[in-house]
Amino acid sequence: MSAPTVTQPAPTGTTPRAAAAWWHRLADRRFLPIAGTLATLVLLLVIGQMRYSSDSRDFISPRLFSNLFIDNSYLLVLAIGMTFVIISGGIDLSVGGVVALTGLVVAKLLEGGAPLPLVLILGILVGTAIGSLIGVMVQYFRIQPFIASLAGLFLARGLANMIGTTSIGIKDDGFASLASWKIKFGEGRDTWYINLSMVIALVVLLLAVYLLHYTRFGRTVYGLGSGDGGQAAGLMGLQPGRAKMWVYVISGTCAGIGGILFALYTKSGYNLSGVGMELDAIASVVIGGALLSGGSGFVLGSFAGVTVYGLILVICNREGLEIWWNRILIGAILLGFVLLQRVLVARRR
Repeated sequence: MSAPTVTQPAPTGTTPRAAAAWWHRLADRRFLPIAGTLATLVLLLVIGQMRYSSDSRDFISPRLFSNLFIDNSYLLVLAIGMTFVIISGGIDLSVGGVVALTGLVVAKLLEGGAPLPLVLILGILVGTAIGSLIGVMVQYFRIQPFIASLAGLFLARGLANMIGTTSIGIKDDGFASLASWKIKFGEGRDTWYINLSMVIALVVLLLAVYLLHYTRFGRTVYGLGSGDGGQAAGLMGLQPGRAKMWVYVISGTCAGIGGILFALYTKSGYNLSGVGMELDAIASVVIGGALLSGGSGFVLGSFAGVTVYGLILVICNREGLEIWWNRILIGAILLGFVLLQRVLVARRR
């Protein structure tokens, strides 16, 4: 009589089905744009390392990233606020004007002897007020976000011109101390720093990650960008109307903070500050993987997008190229990401 057949238990390691499920998650269309962002970032770093490294210093170093985020901390905060708006399916064109208005308000109030803490709070509230106005127009008056935020841009620029049409230097000792505060690491040519603007931008980044990805409000923001006017979010018991207004309040508040960071960077207020900065923020968010149609994107993706933006500026500067080459390269990369988005949206349909 033949021996009974013994069925061996399946191995506890990775099965073909589990591997296929893992690969399916990795190839999820939601993550393809951010994968493109990371690939672009790695490519720029490799190019920089190959072209600009020397025997005494590597291109990829703490000093590179320190300078990168010292120069672009204000843009990172603007991009964070813009991420909320774009994911919700909207747009905010006012942030560059808010940066200029905030800087002039801060400069003018400090020039008049106002206490520094009060000035900083009022500077942030300037952005919050403009963002709230845009949110009210979008939510309660059903005005298209493009038109509402364009009106906010004109309002901010007009108010900035009323305050002053020449650059106002900020000479307040307390403000100068904040602008110069930094922590030093390393010695000699390997020295790098962390300054106050970087710390503030990091705090805003962490708060945004939590708010957008781990809260009920964040789920509502994604629901707003789903393409059904927020009806799906409403059916899930969320409050899309209130969230639609709050994304512009958040963007305006981030623009107010960005205006203060830009004033710390330049130590002045100027009515022409921030011209085109709203387009830089939008480009950074789109390069960071957010779909312009809404419903998809990540805060950390926008962080990567700002990094790509900053690296392009660094490489162009190292090559000695004219400033308009920055725009050409950023435009080319942005066009590539927009085309990728069109493919993804077509496949989704």
